[in-house]
Amino acid sequence: MNIASLMYHDVVTAGEDDESGFPGPSAASYKLLWPQYEAHVGRLAASGLRFPRVDAADAFAPGHCLLTFDDGGASSLAAARVLDAHGMTGHFLITGVRIGTPGFVSEADLRALAATGHVIGSHSHTHPVDISRLSAAAMAAEWRDSVHRLADVLGAPIEVASIPGGFYTREVAASAFASGIRYLFTSEPITAVARQGQGLLIGRYALQRGMGPEAAAAFAQGTGTARQRQWLLWTLKKPAKRWARPAYQWLRRHSFGGT
Repeated sequence: MNIASLMYHDVVTAGEDDESGFPGPSAASYKLLWPQYEAHVGRLAASGLRFPRVDAADAFAPGHCLLTFDDGGASSLAAARVLDAHGMTGHFLITGVRIGTPGFVSEADLRALAATGHVIGSHSHTHPVDISRLSAAAMAAEWRDSVHRLADVLGAPIEVASIPGGFYTREVAASAFASGIRYLFTSEPITAVARQGQGLLIGRYALQRGMGPEAAAAFAQGTGTARQRQWLLWTLKKPAKRWARPAYQWLRRHSFGGT
């Protein structure tokens, strides 16, 4: 079973990087400007692909692609309206503790997203720096508290999630699946869908500011070398993320001018 999935974050106005989602230059590198995002969606809509819900009966059929949005920034509802205009579905993965805080979605936003057919899922409760290094109890609380918070807002079970920071381990996934998650998006740029226990692991291709609409189409359709290049970069970073995580996180922050 294979499917391409794209990972977006926030969409912002030029010069207002902190208006949606987490603040700072590192987070901003994953935030698209509105004209760029609209061009992405228009190009994807013209690709001939379909963009269903991950829990649809035919979600993993050929010619399908999944669209995901991490963090739960305040731009989520407006970003979804752009998808609506093209008949496309988004998966909005929400940081539970941030609901209703400045820069993030409100409860009303979440209900509006769900009412128009978009998928609401968990991105953990507090977005820890490295969820894989938490104790088993703390890890379980991240997923449990997030799922409960979202279910209280929507009045429906939460079965979709993504791993914050891309720090996948089998333990992180098992903890998410134990909370009721059935579909878990990772940050690994692959199309192969893997089963772990009762859940599915789904990789994603990350879109960053500066990547044009043709890059999004290449990830979605598998044309050119975009997928291979992102996979190679991800693979080269893996050892640093796994064995030198504090140093990796410091380097990542400073590479974007952070502190």
